[in-house]
Amino acid sequence: MQHAARVYWALPMLPLIKRLARWAAALTLIVLGLVLSIPGIPGPGILVILIGIFVLLPESRWLRKKYAALKRRYPRIFSPIETRRARARDERHAHRRSRRRS
Repeated sequence: MQHAARVYWALPMLPLIKRLARWAAALTLIVLGLVLSIPGIPGPGILVILIGIFVLLPESRWLRKKYAALKRRYPRIFSPIETRRARARDERHAHRRSRRRS
């Protein structure tokens, strides 16, 4: 009985834990990308920074606004990214719908 009470208490904390984990992962990627951007250190610094920013995109309104502005300004650059994001979103929604039916 004590175990069930502990799980019930942790359920409201789950979204907060996910959010903190996403922030921690994104900030780690951004810092790692900055280190890799230092001349003399080999590695794809800018790419790692961008991946960190994309991880943070769902969490930050400011980043979403900046992303939307860049997407409008440079549509040729962002169209492949948007195509992949839309495909992943559709697959995620299809998977959720199939789980509800079964």
